[in-house]
Amino acid sequence: MNNADFWASVHTIIAEGFTSEGLQKLDSYAEKFISGRLVYQRFSPQEQHGCAAGGATNVIASLLAGAEGGSDSQDSSALSDYQRECQLGAQQESVIERWAKAVGVWTDSVDEQM
Repeated sequence: MNNADFWASVHTIIAEGFTSEGLQKLDSYAEKFISGRLVYQRFSPQEQHGCAAGGATNVIASLLAGAEGGSDSQDSSALSDYQRECQLGAQQESVIERWAKAVGVWTDSVDEQM
C-alpha cells in the first residue's frame, strides 16, 4: 500500500463512521506503526518513536488527526492562518471524539468519580 492508498483508507474509515471493519484496520495500522512496519511520513523518526511509545490509542488518534488536513466547509483563502488552524483543530477534535466513542474510550466528564 502506498501513501496515497493509506490515507484514502483512513478517510474511508472516517467517512463510513468507524465500522467494526474500519476499527480493525485502524488497530492493524497502529500495530504496524508501533512495530516500525508503517512509517507516518509527516513525523521525524524521533516523533514517530514518541508517538509509538504512547501506545495504540495515541497512534490511532495521531493518524486520525493527520487525516484531517484541510477544510471543506469554507473557502480557506478567506480565512486567516489562525482561523484555518482553529477550523482544522475542530475537525480533528470531532473525528477523534467519534472514534473514541466508537471504541469506548471517551469520557464525557473527567471530573466524575469512578
